[in-house]
Amino acid sequence: MIGKIIIGKSFRGCISYCLEDKFLESHEVAVKNRAEILMFNQCFGNSKELIHQFNEVRQLNPKLSKPVLHITLSLAPGEKLDKGTLCKLVEDCAEKFEFQKNQFIAVSHADTCHQHLHIVASRIGFDKKTLSDSNNYKMMASYCREMEQKYGLKQVLSPR
Repeated sequence: MIGKIIIGKSFRGCISYCLEDKFLESHEVAVKNRAEILMFNQCFGNSKELIHQFNEVRQLNPKLSKPVLHITLSLAPGEKLDKGTLCKLVEDCAEKFEFQKNQFIAVSHADTCHQHLHIVASRIGFDKKTLSDSNNYKMMASYCREMEQKYGLKQVLSPR
């Protein structure tokens, strides 16, 4: 499994990317119905409602310029997990990165040859505390190796 972590500025951009159809420059739909929401945590609704909810919590710490935590988890080509196992994978990730009490959504994408999912989380909790982004890359590598063993996935070499 390969994990990627991005700290960003815009909930609108990230949530829209994860939930909406992919379009070509000619405004034709390139991939329709590519997204399936697996989980909601401390939020609910369509794209517009989610963006509004995340931005409301963002106001608890207006000085933070990058409140978006965007995690992508990709399985090896040919590997496929059922929805229940994907949800457990997300729960494990939330616990590892300590955002299990924050707002987040998990979205499965069906627009590539390999199964992958996106997690969009707020780095700001309801208690106004901000998630640290220190050592995120090391933590992601460690998390991926743990999940490969736990769920019998193909082992990928560590980024090291």
